[in-house]
Amino acid sequence: MDLKWIQSFVVAAETGNFREAAETLFISQPSITVHIQQLEESLQVKLFKREHTKISLTEEGEFFLNQAKEILQKVEDCKRMTQLFSKQKKTEITVVLSPLLTETNLPHIIYQFLMEHSEFDIRIIVEGSEMIDEQLISNNAHIGIGIGKSMYRSIHAEKIVSSPMQLVCPPDREDDETGSYYDLENLFAKYPVFTGHLKEAVLIEPLLQKHINPVRFMSISQSYIVKQFVRDGLGMAFLPKSIVYKEMMEGRLNVIDFDLFELPTVDLYMKYDKENDQIIPLLEKIRYSHFY
Repeated sequence: MDLKWIQSFVVAAETGNFREAAETLFISQPSITVHIQQLEESLQVKLFKREHTKISLTEEGEFFLNQAKEILQKVEDCKRMTQLFSKQKKTEITVVLSPLLTETNLPHIIYQFLMEHSEFDIRIIVEGSEMIDEQLISNNAHIGIGIGKSMYRSIHAEKIVSSPMQLVCPPDREDDETGSYYDLENLFAKYPVFTGHLKEAVLIEPLLQKHINPVRFMSISQSYIVKQFVRDGLGMAFLPKSIVYKEMMEGRLNVIDFDLFELPTVDLYMKYDKENDQIIPLLEKIRYSHFY
């Protein structure tokens, strides 16, 4: 399968006309026709329905179009990465992370990237999500990862995970491990609720006070401290699933079935300048890694 065939197919699909595709690619119309025929023979499917001068994609063509675009983008990215590698010099990438992200496996993903790519140096800054845009606009950082989209059009925001909020409390061996037998009223009477660690997310406190009264709150600014306090039996908290996954699997935290109201999700975005080719390898590493 030749890349020229794929390129001709994509342009023809987007223009809907072999003649326009030929003009776009600065080749002859018969060349476009031959490329499409060769591609169809290679795939053993029909990609276009032909009606006089008009063409339209078959179902197979619609399916292959997405794959073809990914192939061309991957080739282009590989060219850029190879050009960067050929320079044989260190490229420094500064990543600004929300404190929330330090409680996930993201730091391990970045560390693994650094071990795989000796041509890069990584610097990490920890800032609240509300400050990430400023770090990017002022060129203090190349990539920002935190809660919410960007306020600036010049900054591209790509959602990497949507993490549901969960109510977590200290492990109690007397209760069922699944949490299905926990009584919410007894839990809120027994424990205070830690707040203040997710300033960027939807506030849960007002919703909670409508359903349970009274509720005791304790404000703590850092999520890792909140988790430690919950593990120590000092209270409970609403936390994104992505930062309690490990402790939940190890039995160090209990996740409670909460049905008083629908809990919000926390959308985490990777923000960057799309024109900066140097950051593509790290973007791809984060984009295609299993995130929790």
